[in-house]
Amino acid sequence: MEKFENISELILALLLWITSNTDYKNPSQMPNIEFLEQEKLSEIACGRDCEILAYTPIKPKYTIYLSTHLDPMTDVCHRGILLHELIHIVQDDQNIFSEYEQKTKKHLREMDALVKHNIYLSQYGKKILYSNGFAAKFKTEQKNTLYC
Repeated sequence: MEKFENISELILALLLWITSNTDYKNPSQMPNIEFLEQEKLSEIACGRDCEILAYTPIKPKYTIYLSTHLDPMTDVCHRGILLHELIHIVQDDQNIFSEYEQKTKKHLREMDALVKHNIYLSQYGKKILYSNGFAAKFKTEQKNTLYC
């Protein structure tokens, strides 16, 4: 797996992957990544305690919140989560699916990001499980090396 000097270098590499493997172009401004404690991230994203690990808010634009439990610099599964959120930044920047009403637009953007997330992980022999339109985890203690 590649090594990166810092988060900015990693973001550039992930944006390069996105622009090379999709029809998307680079966003008009570089996203800002903020690592938040789980409690704060849950409150912002869900308004209550929840298991969310990453969130791209509508405002402020070009911002991604990641849980402090994630280490995208060293873990490919966590890197895939960051890639997924970067796709949401690019989708918003380029008004992807904006012709649909809000709920449909959100669903289409999520499906699109999940598919691209899985394509990215497949290059590392990994994949994500998803159900009901969201990334999911196996409810088992058994270590699974295929699924993130």
